[in-house]
Amino acid sequence: MKFKSIFILFNAVILLSFCFVFAMPFFALGAEFALSFWKTSWPLGLLLLIILTGFDVFFMTNVKLFELLEREDWPALVQYLEDRVLKQHRYTQRLVKLLIHSYLVMSDPQSVITLEVKLKKENPKLLRKNTLLFGLSHVLKGDHVGAVTLFLEQEKNSNHANDWEQWYLCFALLLQQKFTDAADRLIVLAQHSKDSLVCALSALFLQDTIVKAVPEKAIEAKQAAETAKQRIKRALPDLKAWNKELGKAQGEIHVIILAKSLEDAARYIYEEEPHHAHV
Repeated sequence: MKFKSIFILFNAVILLSFCFVFAMPFFALGAEFALSFWKTSWPLGLLLLIILTGFDVFFMTNVKLFELLEREDWPALVQYLEDRVLKQHRYTQRLVKLLIHSYLVMSDPQSVITLEVKLKKENPKLLRKNTLLFGLSHVLKGDHVGAVTLFLEQEKNSNHANDWEQWYLCFALLLQQKFTDAADRLIVLAQHSKDSLVCALSALFLQDTIVKAVPEKAIEAKQAAETAKQRIKRALPDLKAWNKELGKAQGEIHVIILAKSLEDAARYIYEEEPHHAHV
């Protein structure tokens, strides 16, 4: 649905709700009751008007942004967002995340890394909130050392480990052929990750990569992979359930670029067919 249609529909719903709530007593119960009702219920009307005004102001101040998104004009969208974020210094989570996504859609991870450097100086909080996207950009650029450094720094400064950040840290280590460093982390993710996709990917890479590359960890890796299998099957008993879970996450870039590995992971978990995780 077009953004303008959403805008019109929302306004219509709020106005109809307002009219229904405040006009119904007059027509149904008479003017005397309606007057009494209006005197006691005016805060509800005020709330509806505040909601409508807030929505309309938000839409009107961002109408150009919505139009560019609707047209999928990524170069123009990047230029617009750069003006607001970099030139006007409007560092909000919504604008920064949208700018990162726009860079990645245009296959421009270097611009994401440039933004990372700027945020590190001017808004470290936003950098921490978007660590996964910044780290992913390092991976896409081939800067695996930079990805590992960023993820380890986030791990050090955070009390809560994000499973996807941990998995991409392992992936970056594997891409550097630091198999031993990645092994223990993948084992932990396979055994304890609450995200079924992360758990499955960890099991796949343990079975296909760690078992062969780190013989001393082979038994532990196999056991962890088997544990992950059972955990996933308890949560997602069949491929239908798996595909439903995958569908919830398919709008995320960090999931989209792993489509092939996730297919292999599903095959490994459910079909018992040969699988190949590529590093």
